[in-house]
Amino acid sequence: MRTEEDLVHALRQAAERAPQPDLSAALGVRRRRRTRRRTASAALAVAAVIGVAGVGTTIARDVFTSGGGDGVAVAPVDGPSEVRASMQASAEAESRPQEGTPIEKIWPKAIFTMPAKNADGWRYRPITGVSATEVMLNAESAFEKAGAIEIYDSESGTFRKVTDVPTTPGLKRAYPQDAAFDARSVVWWVNATDVREIWKAPLAGGEARLVATYKGEHQGIEAIAVKGKHIYWSEEDGTVWRLLAEGGAPEKIADGLHLIDWPWASDASEREHRKNQTKVVNLETGETRQITAAAGAKGLRCGPTWCVAEGLVQRVDGTGLRKADVSFHMSGYPVLDRYVSTGTSVLDLETDSWVAFPKNPDNWWGSGTSSAPSTITYWGATKGEKPDQFRMVNLAAAQ
Repeated sequence: MRTEEDLVHALRQAAERAPQPDLSAALGVRRRRRTRRRTASAALAVAAVIGVAGVGTTIARDVFTSGGGDGVAVAPVDGPSEVRASMQASAEAESRPQEGTPIEKIWPKAIFTMPAKNADGWRYRPITGVSATEVMLNAESAFEKAGAIEIYDSESGTFRKVTDVPTTPGLKRAYPQDAAFDARSVVWWVNATDVREIWKAPLAGGEARLVATYKGEHQGIEAIAVKGKHIYWSEEDGTVWRLLAEGGAPEKIADGLHLIDWPWASDASEREHRKNQTKVVNLETGETRQITAAAGAKGLRCGPTWCVAEGLVQRVDGTGLRKADVSFHMSGYPVLDRYVSTGTSVLDLETDSWVAFPKNPDNWWGSGTSSAPSTITYWGATKGEKPDQFRMVNLAAAQ
């Protein structure tokens, strides 16, 4: 019998053989993003091998992500590509829509419709919610080539530019990666051939500044954060680093940890897709919360309070255990340490209740590209690869 790993390999090979007219260069060189936000081309060849994917693997809404840190998501070429897929235990569970209260009734301000491109015709790629009414967006001049960071106010229906996103002359295949912010600043890192850069700009608006450039070292950046006068990041080898926002030499502050949402970090990499996280650590205070994993839990990932695994949720201390049609591979860490989104609904872990999204007119949906768990789920307001408007859920407005 074929194992899950065999199936992942077969699906990945099929995707790699598929036509990639606009994406091959981008995807061939940039560092693989965090597991829950993989992107790829319209890998139509995957359909040919879906028939073998019956052993512990399901294909969700025409997309696929392996849990092994090398995932492939199938999406329309040039269309929204930040798409999630589940590794649910049964196709029946995945395909059944979650019953729940319509989001318009319980969190009316959390759902809205907004333009899918800016005044220059650049398409938006949502990042995350900045507040209950503000969402941060990358405006892309070309596929995954952020030209500007903007903020949309869902209450007033207005936009404001935070900053232009510069490209350093001479860099090859440079791709801005996941952003993070605090009350004053927004930061992001750039993956280029043999080079990593860290950039910072004022959240209120202003010119972006290059903080650091690394060649040969720090090539494994996987997550980033900013807090006050420091920028933080973790790397694939489990090291966590701190750098003055004004620049200088970075300082290693932890080993064996991976940033979730500053100041919290996990001892499990997202590439270790079936490994259970055993602790969550506060990098500011040193507090360590040991995790009591439920019997049989697989892929357990926890914030400071709540955890999600394949088919279950629980608290860090093991209480609140219950079955749910969710998985870390589909949802990522609990958003705001409380919510688990499936793309068509969201589970509120505190109230143990499902909130249902409106009908999606197409077969794709996406999540925001922030380094921390994004509050954003979005899809096209109309059917098509390039909708003029997005329907967007911002869980920052859910509380």
